[in-house]
Amino acid sequence: MDFIHGKIRPIYFKYLAAAFGSALVTSIYSIVDMAMVGQYQGPDGTAALAVVAPIWNIIYSLGLLMGIGGAVIFSTIKGQGSQKDDEAGEFFTVSVIGSILLALLSWFVIVVFDQPLLTFFGAEKNLLPLGLSYLKPIQFVVSCFLFNQMLAAYLRNDNDPALATAGVLSGGIFNIFGDYVFVFVFDMGIYGAGLATAIGAVISTLVMLTHF
Repeated sequence: MDFIHGKIRPIYFKYLAAAFGSALVTSIYSIVDMAMVGQYQGPDGTAALAVVAPIWNIIYSLGLLMGIGGAVIFSTIKGQGSQKDDEAGEFFTVSVIGSILLALLSWFVIVVFDQPLLTFFGAEKNLLPLGLSYLKPIQFVVSCFLFNQMLAAYLRNDNDPALATAGVLSGGIFNIFGDYVFVFVFDMGIYGAGLATAIGAVISTLVMLTHF
């Protein structure tokens, strides 16, 4: 895409579709998680996911922190000419290093302090085991959730918004169907919902990495 001489309307709608599609799919599979777990576990399952939700928000926020801030500087420098590509790449490297450090910190906190965290966000005795069961498979792929947010921001600013959307779509679609299969067909309950979410995050990361 030629941002200087190209037509504004198609460029705008291409980026709008990418951003809207990503947000829409993320919202849909969050609702599907709630619906599937609620049908299987009852009101306690839905309440347990609501208790886990703040942890998601923190992880996503850390990914956005590394992605949006770095990607804006990255695209600004790239816009100055091809001779600046190496300098732009340095900001991407800094974002990757920062994401790795924050992912390790998040992983440590969730693994070591999972019970205190869920209790702090309102999990009572009947909700705590359900929240822990949902988080168990997710603990192993915390970094993917953080990296997905960071990579999506960079891909949009590196002339590849469609791939960012494809990454979110592929993981989200797997999550939607995986929820049903793992929760009901394999009779895994809320743990199955967490497993589908974890695998979906890994798929999204792998798709986005094809950009490189």
